[in-house]
Amino acid sequence: MAGDRESFLGLGPGTGRGWLESLLSVLFPGRCLFCRAILPFSRLEPFCPACRRHYRPGGRICPFCEGFFREQAPCSCRPDDSPLQGLFVIALYDQGWRRLIHDLKYRNRRSVFRPLGAWLAAEIVNSRYCRPDLVAPVPLHPRREKERGYNQGALLARHTARALGVPCRSLLAREKHTRSQTAISRLERQENVRGVFRALEADHGGATVLLIDDVYSTGSTMKEAAAALQARGAKVFGAALAYNPGPRILQRSGFYGGLEQW
Repeated sequence: MAGDRESFLGLGPGTGRGWLESLLSVLFPGRCLFCRAILPFSRLEPFCPACRRHYRPGGRICPFCEGFFREQAPCSCRPDDSPLQGLFVIALYDQGWRRLIHDLKYRNRRSVFRPLGAWLAAEIVNSRYCRPDLVAPVPLHPRREKERGYNQGALLARHTARALGVPCRSLLAREKHTRSQTAISRLERQENVRGVFRALEADHGGATVLLIDDVYSTGSTMKEAAAALQARGAKVFGAALAYNPGPRILQRSGFYGGLEQW
């Protein structure tokens, strides 16, 4: 089983993870994503022991009720009724993740996409979340991508796909330039992204697609993107770096108690 898992992660024989990568790791050691401390050569997680103490592992989120879990779902929702079959995140969005993702988007910190993609892929495989046929990013509108110079979701998707050993393809186009989702309500977010995505391929033939974004909040953007892919025959699972629950979820009875079981 360990061999299968390594092969699926692109870590098996002949994948390029050999003496050259080991040499590069010695010459250019990895740094903690959060505090930039140099990491020990043998450390697989991309953060140092000090930052590890503050890390709260992520898991799965139900796209219907937004309940979170690692193994057995605490709800009776039916994912088959949703364009988005499920969602997986590395962590809960907090101050450290807020700084990191801001740097990813606005400070051109591209060097961290490779360790983040490898980390996300490893967590997906270890949790047995899904086995995708291909990976696709949630696209930016061309105007916003031109302003930023890159699409952080596309870079994350590319490195996640490489670690999983599956293709990464641009399956969607974002046809409308919308206002930012950060300062508007849940209902406004849903209306803001309604109909903005167009599938680029005619038929996915039942392929399992892992749809990648940086942060999952209300899910409006990812669900709309998943709906466009589902309409072309894809089975869509979502993944993001962090989950940013809104006030409605935070105020729900048992939210913080549930975190202890996540």
